[in-house]
Parts: sequence; C-alpha cells; structure tokens
Amino acid sequence: MAARTYRDYGECRTAFERTCADVGKLAGAVHHTSEGSGWVWRLRDPVGGVVAVSSRAYERHSTCQAAYERFRALLAELGAGRVIPWGDGE
Repeated sequence: MAARTYRDYGECRTAFERTCADVGKLAGAVHHTSEGSGWVWRLRDPVGGVVAVSSRAYERHSTCQAAYERFRALLAELGAGRVIPWGDGE
C-alpha cells in the first residue's frame, strides 16, 4: 500500500510539516511485504490513511523496526519546533 501523493511541491511540503507536528497522533507498525519476503513499515493517520511508508523492504524485522523508530523520532524532533532544513532560505 502506497502513501498519499501530492499535486505539487507546496502541497507535499505542507503535508510533511503537518505530519511532523502531528506525529504523536499517528499510528504505525512493521508488516510483512505483500510478497511476504521482507518487512516494511507504515505510518497511518487517525482515520487509517497511509501517511508514510518505508522506502524499501528490510530483510529482518528488527532492522525494519529500528528504521521505523528512527523515522518517528526524526519527525518528532522536527515537529517540536526545530526548523526543517528546506534549503530554500526559509
């Protein structure tokens, strides 16, 4: 299952900033790939929509879980008021 797509950069950027701010309200978990040959993680909004997915499948559950936890921690750090380094002067 794929995450949402966006029409343009601005819409995607706004959604990412909202995801960072709302990470504490988002559920997520590690799952088998649809092929059953690895592990992926997904982050879902309160109504079950997929907000983010791992960029690749992991061979080990523990490695996937660690990547998922690092991603959530990064979102929380960025959402806690830290400036997101967009590189465009903002």
